[in-house]
Amino acid sequence: MQKDKIPRTYILKEETRAMGAAQIMFGLIHSALGMLWVFLYNLEEEQYSVGPVGMTVIIFYMLVSGSFFVNSGSSSVIHGNATTCQVVLAIVANILSGFVSIIGIIIMGIEFPAFESLGNKYIWSNMAGMMLLQISAACTISEMILAIIVAHWFRRVFDQQKLWSEGSTSSKSILESPSQHEMEKFSGSSEPTLME
Repeated sequence: MQKDKIPRTYILKEETRAMGAAQIMFGLIHSALGMLWVFLYNLEEEQYSVGPVGMTVIIFYMLVSGSFFVNSGSSSVIHGNATTCQVVLAIVANILSGFVSIIGIIIMGIEFPAFESLGNKYIWSNMAGMMLLQISAACTISEMILAIIVAHWFRRVFDQQKLWSEGSTSSKSILESPSQHEMEKFSGSSEPTLME
């Protein structure tokens, strides 16, 4: 008869839920900023535009990255003890979110000089685009930091579980006293020993 296997659970830091909620908020902020980029693209004048390619790339990035950040945040908000599948899913989602953030930082690093080149004249669309770009960069960097911290916390859960299981087996072996037969076998003599 096989015993039912109890799924292994892991105890998480309480702060992971707060960090997951912050990731969800950053994802929603990214989506909202993506919509502002769409409005800016539709309202700016063509002669003072950065170009359709640059604007399309940043709009696409802002809208897509928002969904990545919401997914990684929702996988990090775990109530109670987490199963192995939930911990692995949270690690993978946060690593993907970190890579998406790095891609965003590279895109915005390319966009900054494009907006700066038009900054010698006071043009409202350029000023608004520069402000949006700075806010977007700040949110992307914050999301990258959050994703790295949360992925590190979830990875440490496996190490703590391993240390806990090693500690429990060593304490178990200390608490168990050897039987009379094991003592005879260890000492190598077949003479019975007196035990109180």
